[in-house]
Amino acid sequence: MIKILILDDSDRKIDKIKQVLVEGCDLHENDIEVAKSVANGRKAISKDYFDLVLLDLVLPLFENEEPQEEGGLSFIREIMSADGRVKVPAQIIGLTEKANAYNKEKEEFQSLLFNVIQCKQGDAEWINQLKYAVNYSIRCKNSIESRLQNRNKYDIAVICALSEEFKQMIEAFGGENKWQRINVEEDVPFQFKSTVVTTANNNDIRVVAAMAGRPGVIPTSVLTTLMYTLFHVDTVFMTGFSAGFPSNQLKLGDILVASSIQDYASGKLKDIDGSVQLIKEIHQIEVSTRLSLPMQELIEDDETQSAIMSKIKKANLLVDERDSYQVQWSATCCGPYVVTSTEVVKELQESDRKLEGLDMEGFGLYLTSKLLSGKTQKNALWMKGVGDFADPNKANGYHKTCSFGSAVLLYRFIKEKL
Repeated sequence: MIKILILDDSDRKIDKIKQVLVEGCDLHENDIEVAKSVANGRKAISKDYFDLVLLDLVLPLFENEEPQEEGGLSFIREIMSADGRVKVPAQIIGLTEKANAYNKEKEEFQSLLFNVIQCKQGDAEWINQLKYAVNYSIRCKNSIESRLQNRNKYDIAVICALSEEFKQMIEAFGGENKWQRINVEEDVPFQFKSTVVTTANNNDIRVVAAMAGRPGVIPTSVLTTLMYTLFHVDTVFMTGFSAGFPSNQLKLGDILVASSIQDYASGKLKDIDGSVQLIKEIHQIEVSTRLSLPMQELIEDDETQSAIMSKIKKANLLVDERDSYQVQWSATCCGPYVVTSTEVVKELQESDRKLEGLDMEGFGLYLTSKLLSGKTQKNALWMKGVGDFADPNKANGYHKTCSFGSAVLLYRFIKEKL
């Protein structure tokens, strides 16, 4: 809705204009402000921005003074030479009951691309003209706001914690030449890039991406929040590498997709038998069915794993001689530490036998999507390759492969399922 300033010294005329605006243009009285002199009008536009000023041509310079024939024009001339000292309104419409002022000043108003309406008592034509002008201003503002919102509206977002992960994600989506940098007005410590992915159904998906630049739940939560709020996305994905839990089914390079993520470090620290122990409070968040069902279909498709392996081999990122890196729909956990302890892993596995992976970011992603879901559902999906087994024998040679492979899975998900 638009904000209007009525600049007029006649109470009868002000009341009539307000009636037209409220009843004829569906404006709320809170969006209408009144000033009765040039001086008060100057104060108003110095303080607030108005989409439209309805200006009497014959105005007193100060309240309780006699109206001046060029009072309205003097106000406009001040605006035109204000040099940023006032908030210039988008449109000004002159309204006058005096035929002399209308005939004398109409030409100068129109030369400034402003309109003048003569308010003849008993004539409804000026009311219709005012309604048309105000409704046109409303439509113009709505159109501009819609274009601005669509310019910053993206379909999905992709985030990574670290630069190595982000670089491989960019490569998996076609390489640097497929992406463009996004300039945002907000003062935020992240750099954003965008690309377009054309799906199998020939739909264009607008993608925005960024990296947090550091591991951890808090940086991930902050970046995820910005993706939802700045770019109005419905879904945020996360790719990269993580730790896996040793099992017969899971091998290095395999890709985990988090069906749920729990915070393994939440609870209460207590002194028990001379030692400090964590009394855990398990918080677990499951992925939405909107994403879980199509992702499980993709994982079960035999072509998915062969397509991922083909891309990995083509990128010369195959580690060891493996026929296939498996994709698994898995429960994972998240905490604030880099884990290199077999004892910690064993304890986590004993607390929940379904857990297959852990990292330092996933819970922040899923929690943020849950907390920000209101009238519209916010969705999130975490997928990362197994780069190590959270033990002292860190397998850093898999980091690029895991980051690239998980991003290839995401790219295929977008192409085939969105």
